[in-house]
Amino acid sequence: MQAQTATPYLDQVLPAIDSVAERLTTLLATVVDPALPVPALPGWSVHDVAAHLVTVAVRYADGPEGRGTWTPTWVELPALNDLQLQGLGSTPLEELSSELRHELTTLAAQIRGYGSAPPSYRFHGQQPIRADVALGALLGELVVHGRDIAEALHQPWPIDPHHAALIIEGINPIIPGVVRPERVHGLNATLEIRLRGQATHIWVFRDGRLEINPPTIEAKSFDAHISGVPASVLLVFYRREPQWKQITTGRLLAWGRKPWLALTLTNRVHTP
Repeated sequence: MQAQTATPYLDQVLPAIDSVAERLTTLLATVVDPALPVPALPGWSVHDVAAHLVTVAVRYADGPEGRGTWTPTWVELPALNDLQLQGLGSTPLEELSSELRHELTTLAAQIRGYGSAPPSYRFHGQQPIRADVALGALLGELVVHGRDIAEALHQPWPIDPHHAALIIEGINPIIPGVVRPERVHGLNATLEIRLRGQATHIWVFRDGRLEINPPTIEAKSFDAHISGVPASVLLVFYRREPQWKQITTGRLLAWGRKPWLALTLTNRVHTP
């Protein structure tokens, strides 16, 4: 029997982006009041979130070409988001929706055009990331902000577990730059994060510095294990769901010699 080969990340993430973008633009077409507030993003309307996604799509095209604005830390990112929103403040929602699909289509062709050697660039927080892998972070923007809008409209927004796993894999390279230094100072810990039915990731803190999925790690080194439904892990990490709600329903579980480390994990990083 011939061994199966893994599907390249790009061939997984691009269809996921296309699928979620289709759902999102269909959802936006139902919006009656673009000024409707989005509870998950205080101060932002549905129109603001759609405009933000357009600006974000442009960033992922600019990065590999050495263009765009990338903040040195995550603290400056909200101000950049607000600044870039100003340029789209008067654009109708329908036009924003069309522009988003156009930018995503153009971006897909651009990244595929790099072939087997996509360039890397410095993301917010100054962590290097390869252009194809960065699309996982873009998928996260579409999935999470799509849910934000759906909740504002009181509409369902199921999250595909494989999409959640692609997002976690895509943001892994930038997570060391998302760490809040004041909350990891002197921390030494190794955590295993299991996305049920999907992938497992290892986070290693050494004197406050984070390494993701080191090449070698001994099982006895783990201080805490986290097992979760992929969507639950994603929403807790993006601070869209309280972790206790996921724990009490069995969607998140932690154990090990220092299980309390799992409870403090999201407080040690900025929201991606």
